Amino acid sequence: MPDWPLLQAAHPEDFAVLLLCSAALWTDLSRQRVPNTLTFGGMALGFLFWLGQMSPLFALGGIVLAFLTLFPGWSFGGGIRAGDVKLMMAVGAFYGPAMAFRSSIAIYALAIPFSLAVLLFKGKLNNAVVAARAVVTPLPGVPESERVVVPFVPVVVSGIVLARTTGVLSW
Repeated sequence: MPDWPLLQAAHPEDFAVLLLCSAALWTDLSRQRVPNTLTFGGMALGFLFWLGQMSPLFALGGIVLAFLTLFPGWSFGGGIRAGDVKLMMAVGAFYGPAMAFRSSIAIYALAIPFSLAVLLFKGKLNNAVVAARAVVTPLPGVPESERVVVPFVPVVVSGIVLARTTGVLSW
């Protein structure tokens, strides 16, 4: 085997998360959705993995903490969609509560710059101004023809990678 430090430091759950995130990236970029079979299947596999390690509460803690940290971003309409929350819950099942929390915080930190970059690239940056103004004073929303769906799984995956490969927010 080649002398690659990242491969030597990888754990079985890293490979499972890599496959899970790769499939989620593909479906989000091609169909603008993350299927429930992928996310709930990932949660079940993560739970079963840790059940085999005699630590099912580790998986449950990751699922719950991922939900608690990303649910507000979905419920307040902050660009996080339900599939993104469930994907992070599946990752939390493999990585546990501390990594779920660290990844979620990294996701929030990356969300605004990523979304602004996508809107700028698509020539729809004025939509961000209208949306921000609507938070302060109720205005009519952005017309359907002007709405831009920002694929958010790349942000989720970037937050996971940032948290997993760096010491950011370690505790």
